[in-house]
Amino acid sequence: MKSAVAAVLFALLLAPAAALAAAPAADDAVFVEGTRYDAVLDPEVNAWRLLPATGADLQLRVSERCGAGAAATPPGLWLLSSDAAGRPELQAFSATPLPRGHSGRIPLVACGDAVTGALALPPGLIAWLQQNSGTIYVAR
Repeated sequence: MKSAVAAVLFALLLAPAAALAAAPAADDAVFVEGTRYDAVLDPEVNAWRLLPATGADLQLRVSERCGAGAAATPPGLWLLSSDAAGRPELQAFSATPLPRGHSGRIPLVACGDAVTGALALPPGLIAWLQQNSGTIYVAR
């Protein structure tokens, strides 16, 4: 009887460790549309899906003439913020894997503005993101 009780207690001690091992990785849990991010960029085709808090999702494709920088944007979650001069930029979350030497910041510029390392977007899309989005998911 004592060995049976000891076996049950031992199994209970191991149960939390087994439960932790079965938990998903942190990165798997953060990609929940509408709760963790408000916009999705598919850099391969330069398409956006905007997820407003109210109303239907909006889908749009940015012209190849305008989409400079989309293909070079590393996948993952990005925070929409502003640089020191108040211009919009994407800032990588600490969990977003970046290529060696990447600053973790990508300026958002209007189509036609030649800024190295920037993501060129139509001014209306930049304005929508600033008014309606805080976090952007760049798909793989």
